[in-house]
Amino acid sequence: MENNIKKVTFIGYKDYANCMTEYSKAINKHCEGFESKVICECAHPIDFETKHDYDLLTYNEKNDVWERNEDQIVESKKWISESSHIILGEEKGPQLTHEPQHYYEKYGQNWQLEAMKECAKMNPENSLGTVKDIFSKILKIDILKDTKAGREKNLHMYHTGSVYRNQPDIFNLIGNTHFNKIIHAVDLYRLSWNDLSGEDQNLLGITSTYNPQNNLSIYTSYDKENEKEKITNLINEKFNTNKIIIFHAPTSKEMKGTNIITAVVSGLVSFLNKKNKRLGIDVQYEYITPESYEPTKELMDPNTGWIPNSEIMKIKKMAHIYVDEFNPQVGYFGGSTVEALMSGNITFATINNFTIDSMKMANKHIKSSLCPVIHLGEDPKQFRDVLKSTMEKSVDELKDIAHKGLQWYYETSTHKAVATKFEKEVLL
Repeated sequence: MENNIKKVTFIGYKDYANCMTEYSKAINKHCEGFESKVICECAHPIDFETKHDYDLLTYNEKNDVWERNEDQIVESKKWISESSHIILGEEKGPQLTHEPQHYYEKYGQNWQLEAMKECAKMNPENSLGTVKDIFSKILKIDILKDTKAGREKNLHMYHTGSVYRNQPDIFNLIGNTHFNKIIHAVDLYRLSWNDLSGEDQNLLGITSTYNPQNNLSIYTSYDKENEKEKITNLINEKFNTNKIIIFHAPTSKEMKGTNIITAVVSGLVSFLNKKNKRLGIDVQYEYITPESYEPTKELMDPNTGWIPNSEIMKIKKMAHIYVDEFNPQVGYFGGSTVEALMSGNITFATINNFTIDSMKMANKHIKSSLCPVIHLGEDPKQFRDVLKSTMEKSVDELKDIAHKGLQWYYETSTHKAVATKFEKEVLL
């Protein structure tokens, strides 16, 4: 029986937000006939409950050097070489052979297109930073020739953040040249080449390989599949209160727009508390962050400002409202929102990049109701107005919104839901 098991590898630098690690866990639990492992260059800086299977390097703080984990490298090399599918989370970026000036002098105004074409023709070990560092420098194997997935053309790419957002076209050309399925975080699907004209295909030199259906979109997933009744009861209990807690926990203050969030939410909390006291309304609000919340102040890492994820989850179970990010440039919620939904929070973010096409692709093969994440608008005034409108609802209305958020999580973002997507769209 074991010989019939197909091996799957997720591989990346750190696996930001732990997305691939959760996907791997989902496949192991729900995709019959597959076994998956996560291999990363180094451990995740946040103490997530679910860990990578292998970390190839460990940082020696005393000597300020990265040291090879030889035993894990040997085991990883064997697992990767036998994997039927390899899913690469490219977290470093494309590697051009020359400086832009070289291409400009050679090609003139078309230099960017020609540089992209040159990069795409190269072996991924030379064109992609993560592949170069892991396969060439650490494992010392060829991803195309020395792996079953490479030989059988079952290399897939996973895009989840700013590295892709900042330079999608070169990634798309490399992906179309060397990879099979291209998996996108939902907001990034809009940047994929899912509808190129014949003229564009010809210009890019990809007419023979282009397949728009290879561009996929899958929700971020964290697993609370067996706790629906428990969280349903939690929502009923914690909304039986006259004190509403608003929580914000940024992994990157700049990316999440923390300064704007804190200014808007703090000001609104103060305004509503004074208003309710004046009108005799027995509802109060409190805004907390890991930095301001007394029980977590001492747990914060002095360099990153992070606290263990287990502590974040405790606060989310206590909180009623979660504000993930205010950044229209990103325009979508992260894994932190998924954690908040499955903990019974009403969630807010800028979701202007959650397009209809992205939604349709993400909902393919799964049943989904309307997304419950509330869009914060385009500027701080809209942000304040949207949040104020929700905060002024009755506690019973707030409780109903939280229940709908939990239902959406169970439809789209459990391990079972994303495993269905992988089984029907990737692991073919």
